[in-house]
Parts: sequence; structure tokens; C-alpha cells
Amino acid sequence: MTRRTTGLAAAAVMVALLGLLAPAIAQPTPPAQQAPAQPFAPQWAMLAGWDLFGTKGCGTCHSIRGVGGGVGPDLARTASTSFFDLGAAMWNHLPRMGARMREARVERATLTPTELANLVAFLYTAQYFDPAGDARKGERLFTDKACVQCHSVGGTGGSVGPALDRLKRANSPVLVAAAMWNHGPRMAEAMRARGIPRPTFEGQELVDLIAYIVSAAKDGAGETEQVVPGTPDRGQKLFTDRKCAACHPVAGRGPRVGPDLGGPGHHISLTQFAARMWNHGPAMAARMKERGIDVPALSGQDMADILAYLYVSHYFDERGSAARGRQLVQAKGCLTCHAVRGRGGRVAADFATSTVVRTPTGFVAGLWNHSKLMEAQAEKQRVAWPELSGRDLADLSAYFGSLARSRARQ
Repeated sequence: MTRRTTGLAAAAVMVALLGLLAPAIAQPTPPAQQAPAQPFAPQWAMLAGWDLFGTKGCGTCHSIRGVGGGVGPDLARTASTSFFDLGAAMWNHLPRMGARMREARVERATLTPTELANLVAFLYTAQYFDPAGDARKGERLFTDKACVQCHSVGGTGGSVGPALDRLKRANSPVLVAAAMWNHGPRMAEAMRARGIPRPTFEGQELVDLIAYIVSAAKDGAGETEQVVPGTPDRGQKLFTDRKCAACHPVAGRGPRVGPDLGGPGHHISLTQFAARMWNHGPAMAARMKERGIDVPALSGQDMADILAYLYVSHYFDERGSAARGRQLVQAKGCLTCHAVRGRGGRVAADFATSTVVRTPTGFVAGLWNHSKLMEAQAEKQRVAWPELSGRDLADLSAYFGSLARSRARQ
């Protein structure tokens, strides 16, 4: 099994979390049952995805950053790169998950499209996944990019700017993105005053630079700097309140002063996101000044919430091919049970009229919600469970969306 397919392989395995207390009239109140252990830090309780992870029972079998159940993999330590990759992992492991549920006599829960979006955003942002950096390359970059002239690490370097040792205690590159954003204008002025060209970061350069800082930094006192996985709803509000929406469209919706943050080519890691914000800082600052917009300050948590919103808005999604999706419906045996405009099987819904598969979140939620029925039908008809990739799901979703649009025009 690969790291990707284990990413969300059993993210919705259910177990009963709460028992029922039978009240007794005119009798002493029985002692309260001990509440189930929360799978992560209490301050995460405000997050919609966290709540779902607990109430749907995921935390009983799975852990987040080492805290929680140990039956399945730690879902914050696996590499998942897109919404559809996660959906494919769920689908491919449904037979195994179904067997485990039957063994445990656990009833499968259902997920609405909104619940699925919040759960996936929570799990994705809990990973804060980046490829491993090369500290040796990062050490060279620290000098070549002139960082050493203003900043120190491990006692070596300049003192114009703050020492960077504290990054050793940061739990997420989102904190780096926020720091670079907030201090960008001040750093630009300091570099101009000293005749230092403003550096840019390409590819994995910032990842390597952070790897060097973490390896060379002194272990200082104080608590680890943390952000918790973002909340898409709060991120959407921040995106508007902090005036990001005044310039950037998301997934094709909004003004086009800046680039579309939901378009193709934005399948990048969080550290690469930080690098892009830094690289485009001067241009963004100039545009904001032209429009009379003050550059907003963003905390690490603000950044995490905004990224969660962008992710749910297909920031990291693959763009599917409706033509390939049409071929997959036949090649993967979907028409054994389903139909398209009346052609195909009659056991399950017609994809052309189904309201479930019209959106990516509805489609993936539908796969999960109807999995028990699909397992039974596959066994009854002696049909092998088809393996699907994230690209396959993206293509199928694009095809189902085209069917819905075609029907709406009729």
C-alpha cells in the first residue's frame, strides 16, 4: 500500500462513542460516564472538521499528529495531494473498511457534501505536507540570497532583523508564510537601504532554506508555535474581510486584478505558497496602494483558515476531462448498475438525472454514503471492485457535471 492510498484510507471508520444513561425517577442520579477522550487538543473543538472527525468516530481508530487511535494510520503524517486523491483512497479501501466495520458491528455513517468538504479540509491542513528539504542546499541559499546579512541562525549572521531560531519551534510552514507576508514591506525597505537585491524563491528553494534553519537553529526556551488546521468558513470570511477578494478571483469567481487562486497550476505545497506570496509581494503592495487598500496583517491561524477555504474551493483540485470521464463510466463497469440517459443498468441511479453527483463534494460523499449498497451489488453480481485514481475521480466528476449542465440547458 502506498503512502498516498493510505492518506484517507479509513478516514470514516465508525465506532460508537457515546452510551445512553437511563434516568431513574426518584432515585439518586447515577454517576456520569467518563467522556471519550478527545482525539486532539481542546482548542480544536471550534473547527467544523475536528467536530466531524470526532462525532463520526474517525479519532477512535486514527490519530492526528500522534494523538488518538492507533488502529489505522496517523492521518496528519501521510502525503495527500488533492481532494480527488483522498476520495480515491476512500473508494479503493471501501471493501477492507466495510469488512472491518462488519467485524466490529459498526453501522456506517453518512456524510453530506458540506461535511465531506470540512472533513477533508481539516485532514489536509492537519498534514501541512511539504517534501523534505535539503539543509546543505539551504545553507548555501542562506548566504546566496543575502539572508545572512540581516538574520542569524544558531548565533551566526546579522542582527538587523530578528534571529530565525524560533522557526525550529514552528509546527507549520503557514507560520513562515504569515511572517514573510507581515514583515515583507519592512524587509524590503531594509534591503533597499543596504543596497541588497530583493531575493525571490523558486521551486524547492524555500523548503531547503527552512530545512537549514531548523537544523542549525538553537533549541530555545518557550512553547512550540502552532496553528491548528484551518476552517474553510472562517477562511472565506477572512478572504473577504482582509480585502483579498478585492483583487483575486477564486475558482473563476470574483474580480480579475490578481491571478485566479483556484485555477490550474496552483497544485503546490504550503511552503511553495509562502514563496509565491513573497515573490509577488511588491506587485501586490503596489496594486493595493493604487486601490487604496492597506496591506492586511495575517496571523498564522488566519493563513491556515484562508488556505483551507482555497483548498475547498478547488485550489488543489485536478481539472478533470469530461471526455475521459465518459470513457471511464464504461471501462470501470459503472453502467452495470447505473445508467446514463436511460442506457445501462437499472439497479442504481441514472447519472444524468442524479442530483448527488453534480458537484465534486456531492460525488465523493455519494460514493461513501452508498458504499454499503455498492459492495453488496458487486458481490451479488461477482464484479471485481474497480480501482480508481484521483485523476479518474476528477474525470468522472467533470463528466457528471457536464451531464447536469446539458440537462439544465434543455
